[in-house]
Order: sequence, then structure tokens, then C-alpha cells
Amino acid sequence: MNDRRAARATRCLFLALVLLPLWAACNAPRTPEAAPMAGADDPCRARATAGDPLRVVATTGQIGDVARLVAGQAQLAADLWSAEALAARTGWTPPRIEAPAGASVQPTDLRITIDTLLGPGADPHVYVPSLGDAALLNEADVIFYNGLHLEAQMLKALAELARERCVVALGDRLYAEERYRDLFIHSADGVVDPHIWNEPVLWAAATSVIAATLDAAYGGEQAVLHANAQAVIARMESAGTLIRAMFSADVVPVKYLVTAHDAFGYFAELAQLENVGLQGLSTETEVSAYDIQATVDLIVEQRIPAIFVESSVSEDAIQAVRAASAARGWEVALGGELYSDALGPAGTEGATYLGMLQHNAVTVFQALAQGLEE
Repeated sequence: MNDRRAARATRCLFLALVLLPLWAACNAPRTPEAAPMAGADDPCRARATAGDPLRVVATTGQIGDVARLVAGQAQLAADLWSAEALAARTGWTPPRIEAPAGASVQPTDLRITIDTLLGPGADPHVYVPSLGDAALLNEADVIFYNGLHLEAQMLKALAELARERCVVALGDRLYAEERYRDLFIHSADGVVDPHIWNEPVLWAAATSVIAATLDAAYGGEQAVLHANAQAVIARMESAGTLIRAMFSADVVPVKYLVTAHDAFGYFAELAQLENVGLQGLSTETEVSAYDIQATVDLIVEQRIPAIFVESSVSEDAIQAVRAASAARGWEVALGGELYSDALGPAGTEGATYLGMLQHNAVTVFQALAQGLEE
């Protein structure tokens, strides 16, 4: 109970520090999904010139990593989604993917600072912003967040911030566009799955929005930002092609991906797997005895060889499933740890968005392809 009170107090103080400086300047309500748009009143347009610093805040590591690539502050590693590198790690012979000419990130002279709020292992569903987060948000020129109710504890503050500055909810923006609507996954009760970075087509579209937003902040004069976005998108397209090939039926006959929570629906659809998450779309939900029993029944009946823990979620429920499966006579292996809602620590393969996606694909592939009974 004391922990809950402390969390509530911190959240209230955070909201106060963010909202009070804005209160006097608030005009008509403006939704985060509205930016960027052309027009004199657009808070995302012409916020800086080429020599000015532009302060950018991203909520998640997936957003922050892509923003740094677009801004020319990071580079694409050569072994990310290389057919040769995948073959060496997995023993699988992938189709050869030709890298598009000039598909590399170029440095820029733009003075862009990019801060990310959620670090490795953080869970955005339940993350309570700190006082340091409030300071960063109050000083930001541009704020990117995932949206689709992922950052549940921050939504009120972000909506208020959007009244007077550039705040972009990437998922909400894409969901509003008809051309992307069929790519979104919904739960049985109609809730949109917010884990859109696991669908390379959607995250490529988000990359384009990031580039367009940063370009608009400089008055639409920075073609290098769009060129960098295209280089990143080309690598994302390679990732999508290779994931589809990796998990074709003749390579991986197992068709179930069992994880701690329902974060891998987009990945599972791309890999032609049936997604089974013990918790729902949000980790705010509780795992019930019924959820565990139903998952155990499926594992035993289908003789699923491996299940997976997640870097941002307790492994207790997954371990309970393993123990219950063993009691039923089926030893299901722990296939490894997947990066679900956050990137991995610095120095690991999962420390970047494309590296996280590659780590997850290889981990699942190795557990399901090599864990089959003879």
C-alpha cells in the first residue's frame, strides 16, 4: 500500500510540474495526433534554424534509436539483417537481400539533442515518470511517443503539453491513416495493439513521420533527414523479408509463440506464428490461474518445444507454466529472453531497434527450429 501511495504522489507531482507552467498559455484543446501539419499555427513547424539547438524527447528506446539514426547521430551496423550474418548464426540459408545503393546514414550539422525517458528493461505500460522526466519534457521542442495507450501513466501530461508544442503520437498518427489501418492488430474486445515496432512496415512509416517532423522543425529545408530515414527504412524492409522467410513452414513447423505478455502479435503475424501471451496487451492486467492452465493445455497438446521470458516482465508466470507442463509430463524448454517493450542494455545486440528485432527473431528461430522432436 505504501508503494502505491508513493507512486501516486510521484505521478501527481510530475503532472503538476509539467502542467502548471503550461496552464496560463493553454488555448483551445489540441490532440497529440494533430502534428505535424503545414500552417502558421502548427507547433511543429519552424521551431529552429540550422544553427539552433533542437531539443527532442522520445518516450521509448525504439523511438529514440530511430530518431538518432534519422538525425545522423548513429549508424546502421553492417551485420544487422545481413543474410550472411543470419546464416552464420542459425545454420539456415536465407534468401540473399541486396542492399539498396547508398543505403547508409549520413551525418548532419544539425544541433539536435535526443533524450529517451525509458531505459533498458523499463515497462512503458506502468512507467511512472520521474521529476527529471518532467524537466526534460518542459524543455523539449519536439516530443515523440508511441501512443495507442502504451504510455498509460503519461497520457494526460502529454495531451496538455501538445496544446502549445510539438507532440507526436506515432501510433495514433498511423492509425488515423487508412492505408495503414489493415496492418493494425486488435484484441478480442477491440483494443488496438500498441506494440507496433514489431511490424517493420508500421515502424518504417513511423520513421518517415519522425523525419518529416524534424524537417518541419527546420522549416522543411533538411533533405538529409529524409535520406537517412530511407536508409533506415530499407534495412527494416530487409528485416521483414527475412523474418517471413525464416519462419516459413518448411523451416519452422512449430506454429506457436508463447511469451509472458501479448507484445508479439505483430511479430507473430509476420512470422506466421500463433501468438500466445499470458497477460493481455498491457502488463497492467493480471495473470489468472485460468490463463496459466489454458496455456499449459495448449503446450502439452501441441507439444510446443519452447516458451520465452521477456526483458520487461517478471518471469514468474512463465516459470509457473513450465512447472505445470512438467507435471503433465511435457518438459517445455525456456527458449530465451526476448526484448518486448524496451531495448537492451548498451553493448548488447538489443541496444538498438533493428538489433532488438534481430535478437528476438534469432532467439525464437533457434528455440523452435532446433527444439523439435525427431
